[in-house]
Amino acid sequence: MPSPLKKIINYFHFNRTEQRGLSILFVLLAVIVGFNLIMPLIFKPANSDISEFEKEIEKFTQIQQAAKDSLMRLSDELATQKAQDEAGHIKPFRFNPNNLPRETWKKLGLSDQQIDVIKNYEEKGGTFKSKEDVARIYSISEDEYNRLKPYIVIPKPFETEIEGTLLTPIPFDPNTTSREDLIAMGLSERVIDNIINYRDKGGHFDNADDFGKLYALSKEDFETLKPFIQIEKQILPFEEQTGESLVMIELNSADTLDLQQLSGIGPAFARRIVKYREMLGGYTNKEQLLEVYGMDSVKYVTIAANISVDQHQIHKININSASVKELINHPYIEFYLAKSIITYRDNIGNYQNIDELLNAKLIYQELYLKIAPYLTLKEQDK
Repeated sequence: MPSPLKKIINYFHFNRTEQRGLSILFVLLAVIVGFNLIMPLIFKPANSDISEFEKEIEKFTQIQQAAKDSLMRLSDELATQKAQDEAGHIKPFRFNPNNLPRETWKKLGLSDQQIDVIKNYEEKGGTFKSKEDVARIYSISEDEYNRLKPYIVIPKPFETEIEGTLLTPIPFDPNTTSREDLIAMGLSERVIDNIINYRDKGGHFDNADDFGKLYALSKEDFETLKPFIQIEKQILPFEEQTGESLVMIELNSADTLDLQQLSGIGPAFARRIVKYREMLGGYTNKEQLLEVYGMDSVKYVTIAANISVDQHQIHKININSASVKELINHPYIEFYLAKSIITYRDNIGNYQNIDELLNAKLIYQELYLKIAPYLTLKEQDK
């Protein structure tokens, strides 16, 4: 029977195969241990310090905030620019906003949409009693109102104002008052155009009654304006030198002998003036003398101060009955224009208002103002 020691020795005895397996196992263990020892030397562990990462985050946040601030500034600039652009198209001049024509609002720089809002306000009975009332029109921005405010004129109504008139007159000289001031008083564009055209052609209102003869100015409006007309007396060169009154010749009633009292006007020239007056049906203004053959600006200036014109003596053509032949007898109306006037009459029936001529072909505003004083809707008394 084997002893205990031998049993122990036999227990740790390995055959050749087991010995080979143990050898391989030891080798693998050695390799694993060696790998764990070598790897830290080859691959250094990442720095666990997160301070650099935090710095990157902070930098990114700053960039984002800078971009946000930049966008906000850009938005503010765009808003400011938009407001400036909205107000920049305003071209202010003195005006009375009450019953101001659409065309005048456009000249001030307002859009059609803005004007529609204003006109709707007026149609519902709205009036502008103060400048602040204009600011309450929602279609007008604050910047636009600030541009317009210094130019808004709302005069106190004329206490003895004729019922129904929309005029708000102030003392004025029709020879010098600006278009803007005439608009502020409530005069229509048509009347204002006639005043300006008359002045541009050298015309001068010598007294209030001369202003009352203005074409397109109603009798009611004239009576309202008359107390406010203040015409500065025009001192003529001849009066300055001699103190004597000038000889005045009324063009539509003067005969050839009367006309020869004018400086430089002989018998032949006097006959031409009378002949052209007959062709026209009468002079509407003294500047028409420049249309007489042989009249130049030098001669005209010499005699202009000695001439007046009474428009009540003009012979007018009835456009509701005139033929082409009758129309073309007038120097201002050529054949195709006469045909256009009659063709439009045939299409619509008789004219109810001289203004309807503007709807006929070939007639434009300047031509209309030139021929309108010679036209009527009814037969004149012979």
